[in-house]
Amino acid sequence: MLAEFGHFALLLIVVTGFGQAVLFSPAWLSSTLRASLQSSSVSLASASSPSGNGSASLTPAPGHLPAQADHFLILPIAILGLGLVAEAALIHAFVVSDFSLPIVADVSHSSTPILFRIGAAFTPNGGAMLLWVLAASLANGALAVQLLPPSKERSPLQDDPKLSYNALSILGLLIAVLGIVTLIDADPFARIPVAPLDGRGMNPQSQDMLRVLREPFLYLGLAALGVIFTLTLSGLIERKFDRRTAEYMRFWTVLAWLSLSAAIAINAYRSYSQQAWGNWWYWDTAENSLLLPWLITTALIHCRAVLEKTETLKCWTAFLGISALAVGWFGVYLTRSDLFGPLSETLSKPSNSIALLIGFCILFAGAYYMFWQRTDQMTEPRAFGLISRESGMFINSVMLALIAAVVLIGTIYPLVLRWLGGDGITVGAPFYVEVLVPIVVPLLFLMGFAPTVRWRQDDTWLIGGRMKLAAILSLIIVLFVSIRFIDLSPAPLIAIGLAGWILTASLSDLWARLWRQPDHGESKYRNLQLLGPRYISMTLAHIGLAVVIAGGAASSVWEEQIVISARAGQSIQAGPYNLQYEGVSLLAGENYATRQATFILYRHSLPVTELFPEIRYYPIRGVETREAGIWHGRDGDLHVSVGDRTDDGGRIVSVRFLPMMPWVWTGMILMLIGGSISILTRIFLRFQKNGVSTS
Repeated sequence: MLAEFGHFALLLIVVTGFGQAVLFSPAWLSSTLRASLQSSSVSLASASSPSGNGSASLTPAPGHLPAQADHFLILPIAILGLGLVAEAALIHAFVVSDFSLPIVADVSHSSTPILFRIGAAFTPNGGAMLLWVLAASLANGALAVQLLPPSKERSPLQDDPKLSYNALSILGLLIAVLGIVTLIDADPFARIPVAPLDGRGMNPQSQDMLRVLREPFLYLGLAALGVIFTLTLSGLIERKFDRRTAEYMRFWTVLAWLSLSAAIAINAYRSYSQQAWGNWWYWDTAENSLLLPWLITTALIHCRAVLEKTETLKCWTAFLGISALAVGWFGVYLTRSDLFGPLSETLSKPSNSIALLIGFCILFAGAYYMFWQRTDQMTEPRAFGLISRESGMFINSVMLALIAAVVLIGTIYPLVLRWLGGDGITVGAPFYVEVLVPIVVPLLFLMGFAPTVRWRQDDTWLIGGRMKLAAILSLIIVLFVSIRFIDLSPAPLIAIGLAGWILTASLSDLWARLWRQPDHGESKYRNLQLLGPRYISMTLAHIGLAVVIAGGAASSVWEEQIVISARAGQSIQAGPYNLQYEGVSLLAGENYATRQATFILYRHSLPVTELFPEIRYYPIRGVETREAGIWHGRDGDLHVSVGDRTDDGGRIVSVRFLPMMPWVWTGMILMLIGGSISILTRIFLRFQKNGVSTS
């Protein structure tokens, strides 16, 4: 019965979303205003002139809209409540194993652990789309609070409330479209007449907490991109895409970047921990669909900052604001659709996400048409010099967009080629490395200059003076690595050199701001406070990226891999570590049987820990998976996995030692901390309500 409540709630989300789109549209509100003025004209006239001879002005204040519009705030709250009801109903169906719902029968089983049953509600097509609707509903409520605060607080956009109401109207339409797509493509609450006795069981590759955690971050990021999309279109419609709009995009841009970064980090570690993949980035469709919106959002962060600071790059920022959601939406379509399969098979499949594609085409065709209509009306108030921070951020954003274009082409080219009847090919790391290196190298080089270049106009000799320390330190790093590893090929040496350049540039600029500025009568800690959360966030993000690049380059160059047939008691040397193989035990999991190997890890003859790689067998699906044992040490990662028995009675053991691999995970954490500082600061100042500026 709860499933019917969820289905009804989803239908109401569609209706309420369209209602919000209509009731918050300026045309509807203007007609309400005219009716309100006409009905109150007599009372206004009598109040202004008791003798009846006076007259009252019926002209509203500039930009004024009726107070009744605030009453419509119940709509975002209602949409959020309905989204929670629908999601709760679906989760309940998985918890109680309601196999009359095909979505539950296809991906769950009565023996599936309860935690993974809850997580399974996020992973199928219908469940993931419903999660997107819920995330968009949450963003809708937050945007309503942000744009239409209580009367005692005044929002900058309330100076022209049409911008606020337009944004809420467009977001209501977006939620309604997502609801319709969910109902048409993969209705999560559809029932079958005869329920099976049990389900098919969860895909063993999906029975992973990292897989479950990735989905909420992904769709929260897409929901934030939806808000950016609506704010961009609202500014274009009102011909006021300026500093105020950029200011309100700040929180949502950082939130989208942070959420997508978290999803990428989770996906990378999940790939790394699976023996079947064996690397932390595989360049497959699912990973690229995450990378595409992240790249565009990263470009948007920089251009939005330029727009807020100097009101330049309007057209480019608006284009990125639309494109970020476009590539995210298309990425979801790529991972869930079979449209690029053989045409005859595609037309016969009912679940090829055709509504998702139609919604994409209609929505973004209208958005890009609006952008094309408004480009000639968005003039830049002031020009900036070639040597300036604006110019550097623009060039960086263009390069990021080019990287996204290359990734998109590499992702869809094999699919299109197969659709046209060509040979099946795989586009992997060699293609991306060869094509992206000429773009990424200058991008990383320019990134080192970002914190030091001044706005509007700067001098080359001044920049050289500021970057002198960073140039010397990065050169020392390159010389040390090249001398220490004389046979090192140029590609990893360039990567390590660029990582050192970004790291030293960020640290030297931080040092200059802390120790070359006056103490303001207190301490250097006061200088750190005066830098502001945005500068600290940017510095941590740049340092984190440098650490990721250095760790990834080093681990790929100096990786050691050993594959042997091992017997119980045998030792394996890998880097500074020694592994002693103790044998395999047969154990029972909650819904699987496992052959668990035991390895004792030694470093310099001292025991460090035990590793337990496994071979799991899931009888419900008849699928076998292999889970690696991983040790994150200060020297690097040790990645151990086991295979089948060999003819000589041993067992295949694969050991990989990846030096500096912990740097990759540390760098990702630093980037996430940087984004979190910016988000938490905005939230804290919002609740503090003391008028402190976040700039």
